[in-house]
Amino acid sequence: MDRRFLQFKRRLATRHLPTIIQLVVISFVFATIIYMSAKFFYPSISNFMAPTTLPTTPRSTTTTIRTTTQQPFEIGCFFDKTNVTLADGSTRSLDALNIGDEVLVYLSSGQFEKSRVLTVFNHQRSSVRFLDIYTTDDQDPLRLTPSHSILIKKNNIQQSSFCYDYASNIVIGDFVLSAQSKPKQVINIKETILYNQTISTPLTFEGNIIVNNLIASCYATYHHKFMHILSIPIRYWYQIETFPQFNHFIIHLIEFYSKLSF
Repeated sequence: MDRRFLQFKRRLATRHLPTIIQLVVISFVFATIIYMSAKFFYPSISNFMAPTTLPTTPRSTTTTIRTTTQQPFEIGCFFDKTNVTLADGSTRSLDALNIGDEVLVYLSSGQFEKSRVLTVFNHQRSSVRFLDIYTTDDQDPLRLTPSHSILIKKNNIQQSSFCYDYASNIVIGDFVLSAQSKPKQVINIKETILYNQTISTPLTFEGNIIVNNLIASCYATYHHKFMHILSIPIRYWYQIETFPQFNHFIIHLIEFYSKLSF
């Protein structure tokens, strides 16, 4: 009796699991639409999730462009010519990255493994403020927006491990983590403003990606842990590859939201 019940339960779970996931994602999307609409008309409801205005602490270098003027809250992404590390160790420009490509990702255990690109979010902006992060390596700087998250270890406090923080919080002397699991010290930070620019962010199931040989989050604007939890339905939706025609709707929905808010 118990064995037949377990077999029935297993068949039921296998048969209805995709439907359950679809219902969860659809519910999540509708809840997101309601939330975004409410935020547009009543912006104060989401203040508990948003960080304070991004800091613009002056940098102690003559090549860094910084002002003490408060900057508006910005959407976060990468420069579209950023190099992404693929699963085989080669690199590919972000603007040439395709859905389904296998890239290298970082695990919380400290190991690396390959993962599939679930989708790529692209945003077209008339002007974008970037930060160029230079490290002790002779490689191209990582160019990303100030509100994008990256693995950082602060130099001026007792911090035993790397954690995700906004690029705007990096200062010269801090450490970022390379694809070889080696800390690289930040030696310079430059601010650049580009016009008529496409900014992009790939999404992996693990929520991170290796760009210009540094480990960075797939998320921006809000804290990495919060975004990784919030994106669970979307990541599973892309992972099981159901209703691919609905994927474009999710991408356009996020783009519509970003234009409303930023």
